[in-house]
Amino acid sequence: MALLKDLNEKLDVYINQAYEIENTTIVPDTDNSKLTFGNKGLTCEFAFLFMDIRKSSKLHEQYGFEKAAKIYQSFHDINVRVIEENYGFVRSFDGDRVMGVFVGKSKNGNAVKSAMQIQWAIRNILNPKFATKIVCGGGIDFGEILVTKVGKGRDKNNNDLVWIGKADNYASHLSNEAYNSIIISSESFKVLHVDRIKYNGINMWNPKELVLKTGVKIKCYETTFDCPII
Repeated sequence: MALLKDLNEKLDVYINQAYEIENTTIVPDTDNSKLTFGNKGLTCEFAFLFMDIRKSSKLHEQYGFEKAAKIYQSFHDINVRVIEENYGFVRSFDGDRVMGVFVGKSKNGNAVKSAMQIQWAIRNILNPKFATKIVCGGGIDFGEILVTKVGKGRDKNNNDLVWIGKADNYASHLSNEAYNSIIISSESFKVLHVDRIKYNGINMWNPKELVLKTGVKIKCYETTFDCPII
Protein backbone atom coordinates (compact mmCIF):
# COMPACT_ATOMS: atom_id res chain seq x y z
CA MET A 1 0.00 0.00 0.00
CA ALA A 2 2.90 2.37 0.71
CA LEU A 3 4.20 1.95 -2.84
CA LEU A 4 0.75 2.58 -4.34
CA LYS A 5 0.37 5.72 -2.20
CA ASP A 6 3.83 7.00 -3.21
CA LEU A 7 3.15 6.42 -6.90
CA ASN A 8 -0.18 8.22 -6.85
CA GLU A 9 1.19 11.19 -4.91
CA LYS A 10 4.22 11.61 -7.18
CA LEU A 11 2.22 11.34 -10.41
CA ASP A 12 -0.30 13.84 -9.08
CA VAL A 13 2.57 16.29 -8.62
CA TYR A 14 3.73 15.79 -12.21
CA ILE A 15 0.20 16.19 -13.55
CA ASN A 16 -0.91 19.21 -11.54
CA GLN A 17 2.28 21.20 -11.05
CA ALA A 18 3.06 23.91 -13.63
CA TYR A 19 6.15 23.29 -15.75
CA GLU A 20 9.07 25.68 -15.31
CA ILE A 21 11.27 26.02 -18.41
CA GLU A 22 14.44 28.11 -18.50
CA ASN A 23 16.82 28.83 -21.38
CA THR A 24 20.40 27.63 -21.07
CA THR A 25 23.64 28.11 -22.98
CA ILE A 26 25.44 25.07 -21.59
CA VAL A 27 25.14 21.29 -21.87
CA PRO A 28 23.69 20.32 -18.48
CA ASP A 29 24.53 17.23 -16.47
CA THR A 30 22.61 15.37 -13.76
CA ASP A 31 24.15 17.60 -11.06
CA ASN A 32 22.81 20.81 -12.60
CA SER A 33 21.14 22.72 -9.76
CA LYS A 34 18.34 23.95 -12.04
CA LEU A 35 17.21 20.41 -12.84
CA THR A 36 15.30 18.60 -10.11
CA PHE A 37 12.85 15.72 -10.06
CA GLY A 38 9.98 18.16 -10.25
CA ASN A 39 8.50 19.85 -13.32
CA LYS A 40 11.60 21.79 -14.30
CA GLY A 41 13.49 21.80 -17.57
CA LEU A 42 16.17 23.59 -19.54
CA THR A 43 15.91 24.40 -23.23
CA CYS A 44 18.53 25.21 -25.85
CA GLU A 45 19.53 24.42 -29.43
CA PHE A 46 21.86 21.41 -29.28
CA ALA A 47 23.64 19.27 -31.84
CA PHE A 48 23.70 15.53 -31.19
CA LEU A 49 26.21 12.93 -32.31
CA PHE A 50 25.49 9.23 -31.92
CA MET A 51 28.32 6.76 -32.60
CA ASP A 52 27.44 3.09 -32.73
CA ILE A 53 29.37 -0.16 -33.27
CA ARG A 54 27.77 -2.24 -36.00
CA LYS A 55 26.99 -5.90 -35.21
CA SER A 56 28.27 -5.44 -31.67
CA SER A 57 26.12 -8.29 -30.36
CA LYS A 58 28.56 -10.67 -32.07
CA LEU A 59 31.71 -9.29 -30.46
CA HIS A 60 31.80 -11.69 -27.51
CA GLU A 61 31.18 -14.62 -29.87
CA GLN A 62 34.01 -13.54 -32.18
CA TYR A 63 36.61 -12.49 -29.62
CA GLY A 64 35.52 -13.83 -26.22
CA PHE A 65 34.25 -11.84 -23.25
CA GLU A 66 37.55 -10.30 -22.13
CA LYS A 67 38.62 -9.05 -25.56
CA ALA A 68 35.09 -7.80 -26.26
CA ALA A 69 35.19 -5.87 -22.98
CA LYS A 70 38.53 -4.32 -23.95
CA ILE A 71 37.08 -3.30 -27.34
CA TYR A 72 34.07 -1.66 -25.66
CA GLN A 73 36.33 0.17 -23.20
CA SER A 74 38.59 1.39 -26.00
CA PHE A 75 35.64 2.49 -28.15
CA HIS A 76 34.13 4.53 -25.33
CA ASP A 77 37.50 6.01 -24.36
CA ILE A 78 38.06 7.17 -27.95
CA ASN A 79 34.61 8.73 -28.09
CA VAL A 80 34.93 10.59 -24.80
CA ARG A 81 38.38 11.99 -25.53
CA VAL A 82 37.58 13.06 -29.10
CA ILE A 83 34.20 14.61 -28.23
CA GLU A 84 35.65 16.54 -25.29
CA GLU A 85 38.57 17.72 -27.45
CA ASN A 86 36.01 19.20 -29.85
CA TYR A 87 34.09 21.06 -27.11
CA GLY A 88 31.35 18.44 -26.76
CA PHE A 89 30.03 16.48 -23.80
CA VAL A 90 29.17 12.80 -23.55
CA ARG A 91 25.78 12.42 -21.94
CA SER A 92 24.88 8.80 -22.56
CA PHE A 93 26.59 5.40 -22.73
CA ASP A 94 24.48 2.54 -23.99
CA GLY A 95 26.63 -0.55 -24.43
CA ASP A 96 27.88 -0.12 -27.99
CA ARG A 97 26.66 3.46 -28.38
CA VAL A 98 27.68 6.93 -27.24
CA MET A 99 25.70 10.19 -27.36
CA GLY A 100 27.68 13.41 -27.62
CA VAL A 101 26.03 16.81 -27.17
CA PHE A 102 27.33 20.12 -28.54
CA VAL A 103 26.24 23.72 -28.07
CA GLY A 104 27.18 27.12 -29.50
CA LYS A 105 27.74 28.55 -32.96
CA SER A 106 30.15 25.81 -34.06
CA LYS A 107 28.17 22.90 -32.63
CA ASN A 108 27.47 21.17 -35.96
CA GLY A 109 31.02 21.52 -37.21
CA ASN A 110 32.37 20.24 -33.90
CA ALA A 111 30.00 17.27 -34.00
CA VAL A 112 31.03 16.38 -37.56
CA LYS A 113 34.73 16.76 -36.83
CA SER A 114 34.31 14.53 -33.77
CA ALA A 115 32.56 11.86 -35.83
CA MET A 116 35.29 11.93 -38.48
CA GLN A 117 38.09 11.75 -35.92
CA ILE A 118 36.36 8.89 -34.10
CA GLN A 119 36.07 6.98 -37.39
CA TRP A 120 39.76 7.62 -38.05
CA ALA A 121 40.73 6.41 -34.57
CA ILE A 122 38.65 3.24 -34.95
CA ARG A 123 40.18 2.48 -38.34
CA ASN A 124 43.77 3.45 -37.59
CA ILE A 125 44.26 2.84 -33.88
CA LEU A 126 41.66 0.46 -32.39
CA ASN A 127 41.43 -2.02 -35.26
CA PRO A 128 45.20 -2.43 -35.81
CA LYS A 129 45.93 -2.74 -32.08
CA PHE A 130 43.24 -5.37 -31.51
CA ALA A 131 43.55 -7.07 -34.92
CA THR A 132 39.83 -6.50 -35.49
CA LYS A 133 37.63 -4.99 -38.18
CA ILE A 134 35.22 -2.98 -36.02
CA VAL A 135 32.81 -0.91 -38.12
CA CYS A 136 30.98 2.11 -36.72
CA GLY A 137 28.21 4.42 -37.86
CA GLY A 138 27.57 8.03 -36.86
CA GLY A 139 24.45 10.19 -36.98
CA ILE A 140 24.13 13.96 -36.44
CA ASP A 141 21.24 16.42 -36.23
CA PHE A 142 20.53 19.62 -34.30
CA GLY A 143 17.55 21.56 -33.02
CA GLU A 144 15.69 22.93 -30.02
CA ILE A 145 15.57 20.47 -27.12
CA LEU A 146 14.00 20.36 -23.67
CA VAL A 147 16.18 18.68 -21.04
CA THR A 148 14.65 17.32 -17.85
CA LYS A 149 15.73 15.03 -15.03
CA VAL A 150 14.14 11.63 -14.42
CA GLY A 151 14.51 8.86 -11.89
CA LYS A 152 14.56 8.78 -8.11
CA GLY A 153 15.76 11.59 -5.89
CA ARG A 154 18.76 11.09 -3.60
CA ASP A 155 19.74 7.94 -5.50
CA LYS A 156 22.79 8.46 -7.74
CA ASN A 157 22.31 5.10 -9.44
CA ASN A 158 18.75 5.78 -10.53
CA ASN A 159 18.62 9.15 -12.24
CA ASP A 160 19.44 10.52 -15.67
CA LEU A 161 18.58 13.28 -18.11
CA VAL A 162 15.95 12.99 -20.83
CA TRP A 163 16.42 15.01 -24.03
CA ILE A 164 13.03 15.79 -25.57
CA GLY A 165 12.82 16.90 -29.19
CA LYS A 166 13.41 15.92 -32.81
CA ALA A 167 17.17 16.36 -33.07
CA ASP A 168 18.35 13.61 -30.72
CA ASN A 169 15.73 11.23 -32.09
CA TYR A 170 16.74 11.84 -35.71
CA ALA A 171 20.46 11.67 -34.93
CA SER A 172 19.87 8.27 -33.35
CA HIS A 173 17.96 7.05 -36.42
CA LEU A 174 20.68 8.33 -38.74
CA SER A 175 23.39 6.50 -36.80
CA ASN A 176 21.37 3.29 -37.14
CA GLU A 177 21.45 3.68 -40.92
CA ALA A 178 25.17 4.46 -41.14
CA TYR A 179 27.58 1.62 -41.93
CA ASN A 180 31.25 2.62 -41.87
CA SER A 181 29.99 6.13 -42.57
CA ILE A 182 28.56 9.30 -41.04
CA ILE A 183 25.06 10.53 -41.90
CA ILE A 184 23.97 14.06 -41.04
CA SER A 185 20.64 15.81 -41.50
CA SER A 186 20.23 18.21 -44.40
CA GLU A 187 19.80 21.01 -41.83
CA SER A 188 23.18 20.20 -40.27
CA PHE A 189 24.82 20.04 -43.69
CA LYS A 190 23.52 23.47 -44.64
CA VAL A 191 25.17 25.20 -41.71
CA LEU A 192 28.58 23.53 -42.02
CA HIS A 193 31.34 25.93 -42.99
CA VAL A 194 33.07 25.29 -46.31
CA ASP A 195 36.21 23.79 -44.87
CA ARG A 196 37.88 20.41 -44.47
CA ILE A 197 34.85 18.83 -42.79
CA LYS A 198 32.60 19.73 -45.71
CA TYR A 199 34.74 19.65 -48.83
CA ASN A 200 38.49 19.26 -48.15
CA GLY A 201 39.08 20.11 -51.82
CA ILE A 202 36.38 17.75 -53.05
CA ASN A 203 32.74 17.10 -52.27
CA MET A 204 32.92 14.48 -49.53
CA TRP A 205 29.16 14.24 -48.99
CA ASN A 206 26.54 12.31 -50.94
CA PRO A 207 22.88 13.36 -50.69
CA LYS A 208 20.41 10.62 -49.87
CA GLU A 209 16.88 10.10 -48.65
CA LEU A 210 15.99 7.77 -45.80
CA VAL A 211 12.66 6.41 -44.64
CA LEU A 212 12.46 6.12 -40.87
CA LYS A 213 10.60 3.34 -39.10
CA THR A 214 7.77 5.81 -38.58
CA GLY A 215 7.40 6.13 -42.35
CA VAL A 216 8.76 9.69 -42.39
CA LYS A 217 11.10 10.49 -45.29
CA ILE A 218 14.08 12.68 -44.48
CA LYS A 219 16.82 14.17 -46.63
CA CYS A 220 20.36 13.79 -45.39
CA TYR A 221 24.01 13.57 -46.42
CA GLU A 222 26.47 10.71 -46.01
CA THR A 223 30.26 10.46 -46.06
CA THR A 224 32.82 7.70 -45.54
CA PHE A 225 35.65 10.21 -45.09
CA ASP A 226 37.45 10.55 -41.79
CA CYS A 227 39.70 13.20 -40.24
CA PRO A 228 43.21 12.29 -38.96
CA ILE A 229 44.08 13.06 -35.37
CA ILE A 230 47.40 14.87 -35.32
